[in-house]
Amino acid sequence: MDRQAVTGTRAAPAGPGDETERFFDTRPVGFLVNRPDLSEEEVLAAIAERLAFDGRTGPEPQVVIEAARLGKRKALAFLRKLVLPPPRVPLAMPVVPILKEHLTRGVEGGH
Repeated sequence: MDRQAVTGTRAAPAGPGDETERFFDTRPVGFLVNRPDLSEEEVLAAIAERLAFDGRTGPEPQVVIEAARLGKRKALAFLRKLVLPPPRVPLAMPVVPILKEHLTRGVEGGH
């Protein structure tokens, strides 16, 4: 299975004395939740739904996405808990024969 390369840029330091740079993930939002078929609106709706379910009034769903793009552990863990809509595209699955080759030709005197 091919793995998608992580594309991103380095974000600028936060302040004049802060020399650390953070990685900023620039892939579409669907990749953050391992569902490239989802749009940003669908992921934002799932985040808002989860925040409401947990009884939280904040942060805004867009803030959660930005934090996840910066690699914040809490935001990434939160995204793993989302209830996402079912896939709309067919799943790519290899064809696996259910019978072994020697059984399709018939029994030829043993195993």
